[in-house]
Amino acid sequence: MDKSTHFFGTSVFGQLISLIDPRTITSSTKKFDSDRYVKKFKTKDHLISMLFCSFAKCASLREVSGAMLGLAGKTKHFQLNHIPRRSTLSDANKRRNADVFGNIYNKLLKQ
Repeated sequence: MDKSTHFFGTSVFGQLISLIDPRTITSSTKKFDSDRYVKKFKTKDHLISMLFCSFAKCASLREVSGAMLGLAGKTKHFQLNHIPRRSTLSDANKRRNADVFGNIYNKLLKQ
């Protein structure tokens, strides 16, 4: 029996993230200027972290950062460039405008 190797070694979460068009994130980031004054933790990383939080049913930022640090060697599959610490997530949640994520959601919903 011939098996498909299209998603071989990729987690379900990584497969879901791969369905999001990077141009959608880029255009929303530029529209809301959400990466202004940001060095490492970009909007794409923030989005992936919050989606991970939702899918993993994490109740706190400590759980999110701990679970993501546990996946340190496997972040390539879900396109995460920077694994955030708890304080980084907290600062990003305070400073980044939530409208950028709403815009990404609306574009994905239309798609």
